[in-house]
Amino acid sequence: MGKMYVDVEEVSKDWGVSKPKAYKKIKELNERMLRGNPNLIVIAGKVNRKFYEENCYGQRQEG
Repeated sequence: MGKMYVDVEEVSKDWGVSKPKAYKKIKELNERMLRGNPNLIVIAGKVNRKFYEENCYGQRQEG
């Protein structure tokens, strides 16, 4: 089983942006996720992997 959260290093690499911009994107994604369900737990500087992949790459297809 892979990591549950995506960190700033991975976001920075995936998007080709600086770490400050990656942190901003993570914050935006966490805020968006909380709007959908305010009872979720978020960790500053990390975003839920499933939410990240679904919202940044579209629905993942399992092979």
